[in-house]
Amino acid sequence: MKRPFRGLRRPPDPSYDAVVIGSGVGGLITANLLAKAGLKVLLLEQHYMVGGYCSTFRRGGYTFDAATHFYPLLGNPETLTGRLLAELGCTTGWVKMDPVDTFHFPDGSRFAVPADLDVYLARLKADFPHEVRALDQFFTAVREAYLLGLLHYFRGKPAEQIPRLGLYRDLTVKDALDRWFHDPKLKLLLTADCPHWGSPPGRTSFVFDSMLRLSYFLGNYYPQGGSQAFADDLARCFEERGGHILTSALARRIVVEEGEARGVEIEVLRGPVLPQWGGGVVASGAVVSNADLLLTLERLVGLEHLPPESVEPVRRLRTTFPCWLTHLGLRGVPASVLEEAQGYYWHSWDMERVGRDALCFKLFAPTLYEPAMAPDGEQILIVQKVLEMDYDAVEDWPRHKREVEAFLFSNLERVLPGIGDHVAVQTSASAHTSWRFTLNTRGAMLGWEMSPEQLGAGRPAPETAIANLHCVGHWTQPGGGITPVIVSAQRVAQSILHDAPAGAAWPGVPAGVAVAEAS
Repeated sequence: MKRPFRGLRRPPDPSYDAVVIGSGVGGLITANLLAKAGLKVLLLEQHYMVGGYCSTFRRGGYTFDAATHFYPLLGNPETLTGRLLAELGCTTGWVKMDPVDTFHFPDGSRFAVPADLDVYLARLKADFPHEVRALDQFFTAVREAYLLGLLHYFRGKPAEQIPRLGLYRDLTVKDALDRWFHDPKLKLLLTADCPHWGSPPGRTSFVFDSMLRLSYFLGNYYPQGGSQAFADDLARCFEERGGHILTSALARRIVVEEGEARGVEIEVLRGPVLPQWGGGVVASGAVVSNADLLLTLERLVGLEHLPPESVEPVRRLRTTFPCWLTHLGLRGVPASVLEEAQGYYWHSWDMERVGRDALCFKLFAPTLYEPAMAPDGEQILIVQKVLEMDYDAVEDWPRHKREVEAFLFSNLERVLPGIGDHVAVQTSASAHTSWRFTLNTRGAMLGWEMSPEQLGAGRPAPETAIANLHCVGHWTQPGGGITPVIVSAQRVAQSILHDAPAGAAWPGVPAGVAVAEAS
C-alpha cells in the first residue's frame, strides 16, 4: 500500500526548531502541533514506518495490527481528542465498535457490553438484581472520579483545589469493587478492561480506570485501514505543514551543552538517505523524546549530564506488563463465529492473577470492523495475553515462545474446535519483539504502571533536568493509553511554544504566540 507521506529522501537540514525522537502517537501529535504553530520540525523514527505500537505489518496478504487495536473517543468529533484530530486535518475514517467488549466467565457464561451506557446499566441490573443499589453507588462514584480525574490529571488542576478527589485518588480498582460489591462474578465483570492497563486491578488506579470506562460510551473505534492508516494520516498532516520525517534513523545521542539540549546525533540505518548521509549531528532549539524514558535518560542524555536524584526515582518505577500477541490469518471461518467468540476469557475468579493463569487470553477479530485487512472473505484473529513475567530471567526466547504458543493454542482449540485447520498465516510477538521494535523497557505495553502512586506527581513530568528536553508518551504524565498520550503531546507542545523566544532561533513563530494555539 502506498504511503500518503513521502519522508526525507535527502539528508536532514543542519538545524531545526525542534527534533522529535520517536513517531508513536505522542511523537506524531507533538510534531503536528509544533509544525502547525510554524516551527521547523524534524521527526525521527528508527523503524522504516511510523506509528510505534500504532502500526501494522503484512504477512501472506493479511494486514495485522502490531499492537493497539481500539481507540476510545477518536472517532467522536464532540470529544477533545476527536476535535483535535479534525483541527490537525486528520481524515482517518473510524468504525464504531458495538459491543465495546465481551467477557467469557469461568462458569461458561458470556456478557457483551453494549455501546450505550443506559442499556449497559439496565442489563447489569437485570443480571445482578441483588446488587442494584451497589451498582448505582458504584457508577455514581465512577462518574465523579471521571470528572475529577479529567480536572487533575488532564487539565492540571492542583489536587488541593479538588478536595473530593481525595475520596478516590488512592483507590485501586480492586479496592472500589470490594467496597461496593459482594458477587464475585459481578466484580470480575466490572474489572472491565483492566487487562489493557497492563497490571492487576489491585495495582490499577480507580480514577484512571473510571476515565477509560466511561470513555467507551462516548465511542470506541477501530480505524478504517487499520492502525497504520491512522499513523500514516498523522504523518501526512505533518509533512503537509512542512515537517520533515526521517525513518530508519536512530537517535544515538542528545547533544547536551551547559545543561541544555542543543541537538541530536543521528545514525541512518537504511533507505534512500544512507548513500548520501550516514548520520551526524542536527542542531535543535528543543528536543522531544517519545522514546523509552530510561533509554532517553541513561543512553541518549547520559548519566554524566543528570543529577542522581532525577534518575533513581525513575528506575524504581514499575512497568506495565508486556502483551503477547499471536496473529492468525484464517480461511473458511465465518465472521459470525468470530463475532461470538471474541472477547476476554477468564479461567478463574481471582482477578489479581490477570497476568498469570486467571485470564487465558483476549480474542479480537479486526476484520469484523475492517474486512479489507484480509483477502476477500477471509478473517484475522489476534490472540492477546498480558504476561506477568520476569523479563530479565528469560534466557531462551525461542523456548519461551513455544511454551506460550502451546498454552494459547490448547485453549483456543477449546473455544474454536478445529481452528488449527483454518490457519493460513501465523506469527507471534513476545515481550522481546516489542522491545526490539520500540525499545520499550522489557516490552512494556503502556509505559509505567497506572497505579495510584505512579500517577500525578508520582509519574515523571514531561520536563526534564535538561533545559529544552521534553518527554512525551506513556512514560510521562498523565499516563498510558491513547487519550493520555495525546494529552501529554498537547502539554509538551504548549510548553515549547510558551517558552519559545521571538527571533531567529524560532523562525515562523509569531511573537507572543498564544498557548491555546497548540491545542
